[in-house]
Amino acid sequence: MNPTLIDPHNHAPAVTPDDVWGDHQGGQRSPRGATLVLPPKKTPPAASAATGRNPEGLRIGSETPRRSPEDPANPLEVRQIDGNVLRLDPEISTALKVPRQINYQALPAAEDLNRSSRGEGKEWGRVRTHSVRWILGTGLGVASLVVMALLLLPLINDSNAERPRPGQTGLVLDKEEEKMAGIESANDLIGQQAEAEQLFRGFASASTVADILPLVRDAAAVEPLIRTLHRPALVTKAWLPPDSTRWNVITNDGRPFAMLEGTLPDFSRFSAYCVMSANQLRLDWKATTGYGTATFEELTRSQGDPTEIRARIILSPFYTASYPEAEFQSYQLMSPDESHAIWGYTRRGEAVDGVLGKLFQGGGILESTSEPKKITVRLARGPAGSLPNQWVLAEMLHIDWINP
Repeated sequence: MNPTLIDPHNHAPAVTPDDVWGDHQGGQRSPRGATLVLPPKKTPPAASAATGRNPEGLRIGSETPRRSPEDPANPLEVRQIDGNVLRLDPEISTALKVPRQINYQALPAAEDLNRSSRGEGKEWGRVRTHSVRWILGTGLGVASLVVMALLLLPLINDSNAERPRPGQTGLVLDKEEEKMAGIESANDLIGQQAEAEQLFRGFASASTVADILPLVRDAAAVEPLIRTLHRPALVTKAWLPPDSTRWNVITNDGRPFAMLEGTLPDFSRFSAYCVMSANQLRLDWKATTGYGTATFEELTRSQGDPTEIRARIILSPFYTASYPEAEFQSYQLMSPDESHAIWGYTRRGEAVDGVLGKLFQGGGILESTSEPKKITVRLARGPAGSLPNQWVLAEMLHIDWINP
């Protein structure tokens, strides 16, 4: 046997003479030479007799064992307990009962209740009856007040009526009359899309300044600008506005104007602003062409006259050291044709900041809008250290590109 396979912690018990295996030939080998497995160990008979156990075990049957004559008649020992009971509390209470004492408290006098009455009055819940004289007197008093107010109303309106200023002649329309006049003008513009298309067609196909002046309003005022900035015709004489052209009537500050929007043959978009002038439909040349005292190419280089600039404006998060967010609100201004852009800033708390803030802010449900808005503003150059394309929005001339 290989000694390396012996486990030193697992020893077989020693064999004693009392061990009985029941197989005296257990140690013999089989004819083939294999060792036989020993049967389980048995307990010797002497050990069973020594324990005194009945080898038959427990037997269950209907026969009851008979009592031997030596057994007493009553094998149970009965002890009688004394009938006296020890009580922890006495049967008769030792506490003395005191009769209940009732203290009578008298109610306060009636005069005290009248002086210190709180909450509901003492007449609460009772039906009151009013005399006919009292009812008639009240009605006459109310009627007198109403008649007096109606008599004084013309005097009050006359004192608040708007009067012409010194040197001003003519009549002054009431605000309601101006509002009604604006509504009538808007109604007149609604059905004039066909005339507006013909008006813009003649303007876009005009090749000379003389052809343009009869089509625009305030021709005498804008004639120098038209001659300076005149450009060739945009379309041919045979061009017609497409069927997708839209006609919108808008009211700005109580004054209506209309806008004709569509596309040109080169697929560029146009917006023609129309107003009623001397009962005739005319184009607003500055708004239609997006006129500005300086071009956006000049503004990107910090050049040009920025007194009247028409642009599309949107909110912007661009801030620099010269324009910190704590002091300025950032915007981006795009040219009318959206080919160039500059940065514009409003100083927080100023009038321009308030107007643009209302223009972009949303309501209680709607979020702030990011759609470009059309404005006409006056720009100013920024502080030292600002970039060439950074400007300050100094004054809001009017919302949109037209001044109705």
